[in-house]
Amino acid sequence: MVGMATPATANGSKVTTQTTDVFGQGPDGPVVAKDGATLKRTRNGISVRLSMPTPEPGAYTYPSGPEGGAWTDEEGHPEVFTLWCFVFDPDHPPYDPPETEWTGVYNPAGHVVSGSTLTLSGRASGGTDLFAGEPLANPREAAVHLAVAPHGALDPELLPDALNTPTGPGPNIWWLALFDPPT
Repeated sequence: MVGMATPATANGSKVTTQTTDVFGQGPDGPVVAKDGATLKRTRNGISVRLSMPTPEPGAYTYPSGPEGGAWTDEEGHPEVFTLWCFVFDPDHPPYDPPETEWTGVYNPAGHVVSGSTLTLSGRASGGTDLFAGEPLANPREAAVHLAVAPHGALDPELLPDALNTPTGPGPNIWWLALFDPPT
């Protein structure tokens, strides 16, 4: 599932770049964007970029959960999506998905989307604000899972919370890109 890892040098520091496919909703979803996700690793942090066709309103599973969540379960135009970065830090072994719990969760991006391509990007480091967990300690060796969470039709009353709140019921409704530690 994981694409190629290639080392490169930028300003004297080593950057390792990985690409992988983006999968449709759920753990067994189909590939929706071949090589649609990129992860760049440095000793200080990670940069992520995920690009895929924008899901068609009404053609995917919408979030559900407690009333008052930062999402709607309705289709509309435009719709809201957020990017989540789940880090499985090797300094907190063992990494053995799916049994392993993440060590840190970051929310690098959120967008209101109406075009044909959904592109989300951002950065996480030990000094970046976490959504939950512990700061990223070993970005060069961490496993990283990217998840695109749908928030349904734009409801201006839910902004800005919709751009930095996860949706439920978790992985069953997310689009996923999975990066193992580089070898």
